[in-house]
Amino acid sequence: MSKKNVSETKERKGKLNKYWRLVIVLLAVTAVLNLLGCFRAFCDWYKLTIYGLISDALGLLMGWIPVPVGELLGLAGIVAVLLFVVLLALLIFLRKKAGFRRFVGNYAKGLLLTVVLILFIYTLNWILPFRATILKVKGATEREYSILEVQNVRNHLAEMLNACAEEVPRDESGRVIYDKKAQTKAVFEAMKAQAGEYPMLSGYYPPIKDALCSDLLEWMNIGGYTYPYTMEITWNRYCDELYYPTLLAHEASHHQGYYQENEANFIAFLACTHSEDPVVRYSGYQDFYEYVNGAYVSTLFATLGREAAIAQYREQVQISEQVSTDIEQAIAASQELYESVSHPAESFSGEATKVADVGWQVQGDLLQENSYHGVVKMILEYYDVLMKGDLTHGF
Repeated sequence: MSKKNVSETKERKGKLNKYWRLVIVLLAVTAVLNLLGCFRAFCDWYKLTIYGLISDALGLLMGWIPVPVGELLGLAGIVAVLLFVVLLALLIFLRKKAGFRRFVGNYAKGLLLTVVLILFIYTLNWILPFRATILKVKGATEREYSILEVQNVRNHLAEMLNACAEEVPRDESGRVIYDKKAQTKAVFEAMKAQAGEYPMLSGYYPPIKDALCSDLLEWMNIGGYTYPYTMEITWNRYCDELYYPTLLAHEASHHQGYYQENEANFIAFLACTHSEDPVVRYSGYQDFYEYVNGAYVSTLFATLGREAAIAQYREQVQISEQVSTDIEQAIAASQELYESVSHPAESFSGEATKVADVGWQVQGDLLQENSYHGVVKMILEYYDVLMKGDLTHGF
């Protein structure tokens, strides 16, 4: 073998060694971080010190790009895996081609390194903050709430919702005027205003982006998502405008490190219902009235039986006709937007809905108190503290 070939062989071995050293180091660090993630104290420290730096940096970087980079990377990943399958099939017939074998080998190494990086980034941006201490309502004590207390909170939310319907700006036909830009700003300001109690809310808030896969999200009944790899927040662009502020606050809460669903919902409740923007307040009260009202109705039927439950429910504060109209108009406008564009893959919508139904059920069973329904308890605790432990006499 010539000196040149020997040199090239050594160089290739050196590169190979560097590659595997990098893979091993990344896997080792990821494993250590996941082990440390078993200790809540470490996760709390990480969330309060390091996580915010990463989320702010990625948020700032990705915020300049108008499309969701994370979604594009996900699509690229799917294409890369499919291409690898094709290459493996071709390798059966071209295995004698040294150049092709080398190409497939390098491609496989690239995929492996990508997977390792994904695991590493996911650990930093999601697993560790997710395992931190779950958000607690300041000043709340652990206790059970009576049906009367739930009823009083539910009635208060209904009253506030009805009042908001009279405050929001309307056009000449009586429809609510929505200004996405103004409401986005108002939501972020309202979240930062809660930073005194919840310091992580003082960080940077990236702009929300339209999801490229909005069709799929619509079929799966998903309003939006937060990409842990790029720290982007997106929304299903077919969501109705009345829901938008609450959805934005929820996804922005994930970006700030509140990854449990009840945490994000509670932050959204605080921010929206305390916002100076009337439409943002309207959105918050409308969404969380539905949560508490649903819990109240379920408790009534489980406790009193159908007829007595219906009779008692009818005696409570009801949402106004104006609120019902606004909700119906927002949903209709959302449906009109969806129907105004073509959906080539709509034939798969039924399967997507079935998968989503299973996913929501599994999530509810696994997370239990940390599910979306867990926010009802947090809202009760919030008002319990506000009313100094006396929710039996109303507001």
